[in-house]
Amino acid sequence: MLGASDTLILAITAVAATGSLFATPAIARSVGLDVMAAMAMTIATTLLMPVVLYMNLVLFQQDSFQLDLLSYFQRLMIFIFGPMLLSALSHRYIPNQILKRAHSKIAQVTILLVPAFPLGLVADFRDLFDHSWQQGLIYFGYGMAICVVFFVTGFLLFMRRSLQDGLLAGITSANRNVLLTFTVAGSALGPDYLPLIGALQLPIYTMPLVLKWLGNSLFSGSRSQSSAA
Repeated sequence: MLGASDTLILAITAVAATGSLFATPAIARSVGLDVMAAMAMTIATTLLMPVVLYMNLVLFQQDSFQLDLLSYFQRLMIFIFGPMLLSALSHRYIPNQILKRAHSKIAQVTILLVPAFPLGLVADFRDLFDHSWQQGLIYFGYGMAICVVFFVTGFLLFMRRSLQDGLLAGITSANRNVLLTFTVAGSALGPDYLPLIGALQLPIYTMPLVLKWLGNSLFSGSRSQSSAA
């Protein structure tokens, strides 16, 4: 519809297949949302990602970009299923008090480290911007549009349960673990993937501020309606 090239469409579908950021629970905590629900959504979307990504690559891949299935499954084991298995074994064999103590220490600095994450992903986007600032702005517009569409879709699907569920689904949908997808699929995602995910970083990490403002506005509005009733 927007006249995007085949390689850009491939990059967008790869972003669409990506699971939520592992930092989503920390972001949810920072804006007063349910941390455990955010973790459950993050795990669910991460487990779905390999299947959806594979389907999207089969549908949208060009002949010049082919997915190495052996490497794909090896990376899935190393970067997704391996850490989940390690986590399960840790919960099984390490006393709960030790895990809680370690988590309480880590949780204090997690939210401070989250903004540092995108610094390593913007290099290709900056190169694109240096080459053509008009093209850079177009990609930034794509990044903004992707975040807004994903957030609004998640919010509308879950808001009938509650406003909190809607906001949590929205932020979970907008936060995309695009580096994990690149780690798993690599060059099969095409040349436009890295510039696109660089353009996504500012919208993604601005989203908690928007969410905080939106949550305050919606909850204050609902409280005013309840008081009037």
